[in-house]
Amino acid sequence: MITTTAELEDLIDGTVNIPTIPTILTEITKIFDSPDGSARDAATVIEKDPAIATRILRLVNSPFYGLRNPVSGINLACSILGLKVIKNLVVQASVMSTFGDQNECEGLDVKWLWDHSFKAAVACKLIVEHSPAAKSMTKDDAYTCGLIHDIGKMILIDAQNRKFGEALKFSRKHEVPLAIAEGEVFGFNHAHVGGMLARRWKLADSVQAAVTYHHSPAVEPADWARSFIVKSANTLAHRAAAETPGGYRGDVLDDDSLQALQLAPEVMTKIMAQIREARML
Repeated sequence: MITTTAELEDLIDGTVNIPTIPTILTEITKIFDSPDGSARDAATVIEKDPAIATRILRLVNSPFYGLRNPVSGINLACSILGLKVIKNLVVQASVMSTFGDQNECEGLDVKWLWDHSFKAAVACKLIVEHSPAAKSMTKDDAYTCGLIHDIGKMILIDAQNRKFGEALKFSRKHEVPLAIAEGEVFGFNHAHVGGMLARRWKLADSVQAAVTYHHSPAVEPADWARSFIVKSANTLAHRAAAETPGGYRGDVLDDDSLQALQLAPEVMTKIMAQIREARML
C-alpha cells in the first residue's frame, strides 16, 4: 500500500523515466512567470525553434484571428497572441516533440489516444468557458490539462510496454476502467505519472493537481474541483468517439455526475458537436 507522495514518486521513478523538461519550455516558463516578461522576450526564444515558430505563424494566420494581412514575423505574431497563448502552444509542441514517435502497444490504438487527448483538451476549455461550476481554472490551463491528462499512458507504454499490455488485458477481463487495472499491475495509474511530469515540467499548480487526481479523490476541495473538470472532459471526449473506443475502457462519469457542471442541454449539445469535430493539428 502506497501511503505517502514520496513513496509513490519512488515507485514511479523505479518503473519509468519521466522525460526532462524541454529547454524551450523552461525558457518560456521563466518569461511567463517573470513580472517583466514580454511577448518580445518570447519571440527571441521562439525564433530559435523553427518547428514552434511555424506553429505560431500558422495559428496567428488562421481564420480564428481573422487578420486582413498575413503575418510573417515572429515578433508581431507573439505580440498578437500574447504570453498565455504562446505558453500553451509551447506546451503542446513540447508534448508532441517528446512523445510524437510513440511506441505501439498491442490492444491499444496510440493514434486514437492522441486524438482523444486533443478532444479532451478542447472539452476542458469549453467546460471552463461555459460551466458556472468550473471557474477554478483558466481556459489555457484547462486546455493543457486535457492535452496531457493521458500522457502517463504514453510514458508507461514506452517504459513498460509488456506490463501495460497486462493492464489492458486485466481491464478487459474484469471489465474495469484501465486506470483501475493499472493500479493492480503497477501500484499506481497513468494520472499519477502525468502529474509527476506536470510537476517536473513546472506547469501550473492547478494543472498538476487536476492531472494527478482525475482518477482518484483529491484531499483539497480546490484540487477536487479541478480534477472533476478533467474527468468530465475525459468523459465527453470518450462519448464523442464512442464508436471507436481505442482499445480500452475509460473511467467515465455518469449523467447524474455530469449534472454538477450545470450546463443546459442545448449548451451541452453544442459542446459535444465541437468536441466531435476537434482534430489534432
